[in-house]
Amino acid sequence: MKINNLLPLQRIIGKVDNDFNIDDSDWIPRVGAWVIDALSQLKVLPMQRKRRKLDVVDKIAIFPCVINTKDIHVYDMNGCKITYKSSRPCCINDESNSYDDVFGEFTNSKDERLRVRVHTIKEKEPKYFTVDNNKIILNFNTDYILVESLEVATYYDDYYNCEVPYVYDDGILLEALCWYILFKYLSRGGKHPVYSLTAPNDVLNPYRQWLNLKNKATASVLNSFNYNEDGWNNFFFNSTFLPRN
Repeated sequence: MKINNLLPLQRIIGKVDNDFNIDDSDWIPRVGAWVIDALSQLKVLPMQRKRRKLDVVDKIAIFPCVINTKDIHVYDMNGCKITYKSSRPCCINDESNSYDDVFGEFTNSKDERLRVRVHTIKEKEPKYFTVDNNKIILNFNTDYILVESLEVATYYDDYYNCEVPYVYDDGILLEALCWYILFKYLSRGGKHPVYSLTAPNDVLNPYRQWLNLKNKATASVLNSFNYNEDGWNNFFFNSTFLPRN
């Protein structure tokens, strides 16, 4: 999907470096993860529905990240939807049919009562799956499953040589993200000659700057979504939400 008004992470890194002149570069590889955290808090983290084919071994499939169980759909090899159960029962039946013994009393022609054991076949338990962190646990054997879920929308970035999150190009959002990155850098023990997390002055405290800009950044981005036709509306509508007036 082509998304206009895309802000590359290099732009964010360049602004942080230019505005704050951080001495070391240890913070740069962490920018992607910090941006995802910040966008999540601002509730403007783009999400998209992805479908994956996962191999199954011993009734367990491994998902590449923690699973969003609020919106996940799992299908078997035939494309049939599998039921989700929030908790796994203590005992799981295998795939084979099981039998119950039922005893019945019958009367023969000489009025003698005979007790007869009858095997009744219990039907197979419906297919279902449960989730444990990044594991999808099935109650049946199969070679693979198809999984649809909402995941963070990413694109390949040559600078990072990996997938990074989409960021909407908005001035207030950019400013907020930069303060959040400086806050996270200082939280990890980094030092800065001017800014500090203990500074009583809001201007010199990155955490307070972040708090002051959070609502403004969210409002600015959502307001832009309502008045543009560059693809972000559809992007959010199809995967997460469409801001309404």
